[in-house]
Amino acid sequence: MNGYMTNGTYQYLEKLKNKHTISPFILMHNEVKAVAYYEDTNSSIFETGRDYRVLEQVGKLAEIGFISLSHLPVTEEGRPIFEMDYKQKVNDINGATAARLLRSLHGNSYILLMEWNDPKDYQAWKQSNPLPNKKENSYISGSVYTETFQVGAEEDE
Repeated sequence: MNGYMTNGTYQYLEKLKNKHTISPFILMHNEVKAVAYYEDTNSSIFETGRDYRVLEQVGKLAEIGFISLSHLPVTEEGRPIFEMDYKQKVNDINGATAARLLRSLHGNSYILLMEWNDPKDYQAWKQSNPLPNKKENSYISGSVYTETFQVGAEEDE
């Protein structure tokens, strides 16, 4: 199974969602950008996007809620260790309603996508320092960072 992601304006991504019969088609947004994500065995519908292999999945993604995307750059030689470790960790995330471990089809970056019912659940998970870092994990090749998004309809200003 592959995961496909792209950025765009919320309005453009919503039109794209309405044009295709893919479910779930996750539209997420924050104050900076909007992102669309979906999973399929077919080729991507996005003209410009990022393609991932879904290595591990837990739960069903919903088109409402709160999502965190943790970006994890991993060294080539560290990939097997990281994948073995994080395939297990994805199954042990408290408070998440769904989780995906995604490996980029182009490069050595991974994304830990997690969906939460409530941002408080994400904050509680974040306080436990669950993500690897370059100082303590030799397989990390750069800065690890997380973006958070609301899922569902964009609020009118």
